[in-house]
Amino acid sequence: MPERRDVVISPTLRKLAALVCAVAYLAPTLASAGRRRANRSAHHHARRAPAPRAQRPASRPLPAAHGTRGVAEEHVHVRRGDTLATILAAHGVGAREAHSWIAAATGVYDLRLLRPRRGLTLRFDRATQRLEGIHYEMDDRSLLVLERGDDGIRAARSALPYFIEVKGAAGRIERGLREDAIAAGIPARVVSELADIFGWDVDLESELHPGDVFRVLYENTWQAGEGHAEAGNVLGAEIMTGGRPLTAIFFEDADGRSAYYQPSGEPMSHEFLRYPVEFTEITSGFSLLRRHPILRRSRPHLGVDLAAPTGTPVRAIANGTVAEAGWLHELGRCVRVDHGGDLVTSYGHLSRIAAGLHDGAPVERGQVIGYVGSTGLSTGPHLHFAMHRNGEYVDPLALTASQDAPLPDTARRAFDRVQAAVTRQLAALPENGEPLTVSLSTPPVGRE
Repeated sequence: MPERRDVVISPTLRKLAALVCAVAYLAPTLASAGRRRANRSAHHHARRAPAPRAQRPASRPLPAAHGTRGVAEEHVHVRRGDTLATILAAHGVGAREAHSWIAAATGVYDLRLLRPRRGLTLRFDRATQRLEGIHYEMDDRSLLVLERGDDGIRAARSALPYFIEVKGAAGRIERGLREDAIAAGIPARVVSELADIFGWDVDLESELHPGDVFRVLYENTWQAGEGHAEAGNVLGAEIMTGGRPLTAIFFEDADGRSAYYQPSGEPMSHEFLRYPVEFTEITSGFSLLRRHPILRRSRPHLGVDLAAPTGTPVRAIANGTVAEAGWLHELGRCVRVDHGGDLVTSYGHLSRIAAGLHDGAPVERGQVIGYVGSTGLSTGPHLHFAMHRNGEYVDPLALTASQDAPLPDTARRAFDRVQAAVTRQLAALPENGEPLTVSLSTPPVGRE
């Protein structure tokens, strides 16, 4: 993915936390890319997913054969109270299989005891979605490595096999944020995360204009023995449009709770995710009358279509309860989530529904509930995302959402040091250059 230049940040997150509290977490990453986001996925990290947390459902039938599309990684942000069982359930691994992984680690590490802000990476076969490995950062020097082999699950202890740097890049809009940022060398995963960060404040597809400026700082992880790095969290970003700066600072507290804030401390995160998949392209908007591409007649299109490769994780946009999970006529495999307050969202044309998801199951914001496909009446892989409010379908892109809780007063001093370092470095980034390695040195940050 990205490039490197001189100064390198420390090899573990704990050391990185002494430089900038905002970077106090990073899961160990191994070779192949995969989001915070959700991501965290054939196209996503699994965003990161910052999948808020204790998510994604239970057990699945697992094909024995490996797929041919490589390994996808989910980098999990461990928070206080998380257990491996709940994290695996959140990623579609059932209780019985989770017990096998926990038992395999016995004698090396008690995986029931996860510490906040330690790195945890889940490695899935992209084609079969089977869990192939777990890597957990036990301390500042040691990594627990669990790998599935022909003779079962093997556990071992190893030294941390990676180091972290912070990359920064800036540029001006000429064609569009995605095109210009990728042309500047910024990883696609980072560009997609910007849509989650700024999506409620600016439409990155239509509200940016030539001459507007973007700046971003992000983690870069180099795996020992590999010739390329993988992008991690966005630590800070700024978009200057119409002379108005929008700045986002990543901040994490001692319990592993993280969010993006303005330099003033006001939250940028909202109760709803802006998009249920890693944002790529809206191929069809909400319309009361649209010519259907298959049926060749005009009819309402009561949702939006989001283009994404088959297998891309689909996330619930907010906390709720599964109202329906199964085949739903023209929508093919579909999940409907009741968020309370007369709001229901639907996610259609899925290739697969997350294992263990069933009617009545609780889900959390960011939880993976299925995977993009082309089932039902569909011309190709995409997500049909619909919203039903107070008895009527509404345009999901017209949704408004309240902000998350403001920054706690007890974290204010630590946040101020972080935001000062991040905003200073953002401002210093040269425009229209390749991503360069930067330092975010600040005074040591304690648990205030």
